[in-house]
Amino acid sequence: MTAFLLGAAALVALALAFVLPALWSTARRSAIVLAIALPLAAGLLYLRFGTPDALDPGNRAPPRTIEEAVAQLERRLQREPESLEGWVLLGRTRKNQGRETAAAGRFDEAMAHFAASAQAFRRALAIAPHETDLLVETAEAMSLANEERHFGAEATALLDEALAKVPNHQRALWFRGIAALQSGDAAGAVTRWEALLPQVDAATAEALREQIDGARRMAGLPPAEAAPEAPAAPPAAASRTLQVTLEADPADLATLPPQAVLFVFARNAEAAGPPVAAKRIPAARLPLTVSLSDEDRLMPTATLSATPKVEVSARFARSGAVQPEAGDLVAAPVVVEVASAGPIRLRLARSETPTDAARAPTFGP
Repeated sequence: MTAFLLGAAALVALALAFVLPALWSTARRSAIVLAIALPLAAGLLYLRFGTPDALDPGNRAPPRTIEEAVAQLERRLQREPESLEGWVLLGRTRKNQGRETAAAGRFDEAMAHFAASAQAFRRALAIAPHETDLLVETAEAMSLANEERHFGAEATALLDEALAKVPNHQRALWFRGIAALQSGDAAGAVTRWEALLPQVDAATAEALREQIDGARRMAGLPPAEAAPEAPAAPPAAASRTLQVTLEADPADLATLPPQAVLFVFARNAEAAGPPVAAKRIPAARLPLTVSLSDEDRLMPTATLSATPKVEVSARFARSGAVQPEAGDLVAAPVVVEVASAGPIRLRLARSETPTDAARAPTFGP
């Protein structure tokens, strides 16, 4: 920053050195005004339209850890406080950090991450207050930031608003059932979870029925009628696995640092939401063929087999973090019918800007 300011001052001084002598003899007052106004105007214009943080070495260097990536994102959001995408990305990243540190037994650190996640989602919700998925994500973040994992009145109201917009929203129904149970309304939990039951696959339905049976007992309700026997899986069930071959130019691969991580995704091509299948592959070597199946699901209520059409893509993240950045290798998405899809080939290419990198999907909740 200091070197830049000194260089800018030298350029201004050089310009004045050419202009002022000619003015001094004929228009001394104009020369004085120009000598003062030009540097001042240049400084004000840079502060207004320039990007001072871009001079920070911490922002120019690629992040080496998730903490560095988060710090860069937070600095960016100080400059761009209306960036919906940035706040959502920060909220999800902080939530993932919280889960990782909680799994490692560092609960105080995890709660700090969860609190930061909830704050980020609140900022995002202030920008897009009627986005259904964002209402649900914010409610979830609020519950995680509570030491008892409790859905308070504010979080419950957000879930109710989401369900008023999309009555069959799977995650909203699941969380609203938990919120009802936490508040002593076991019958309300039964209502929400039984509405969710027809939307999930057989394995998830079996676990969900156990939750419903427990809630029915708590509410003093009779046991649910026995569920009809699920039809046998069709012989072609194995075709629900997608084979994805990934390749890239060796020159592009050579630009990646050792900590780079490959992400491969399949998203519902006809509806918004998180991936129905995703893989995270550290130290991947291309060319590489990977499979995506129901075992790679991120949510129990959304599976590859239950999704007719998916968009498959991949991103080789330089920092290994979810935050897209310039220099990531990104594959253009391919849309396929899951039941009839053959081998899929994706070619990753270097992205020149963070915006280009962001076009590839990232892990979402």
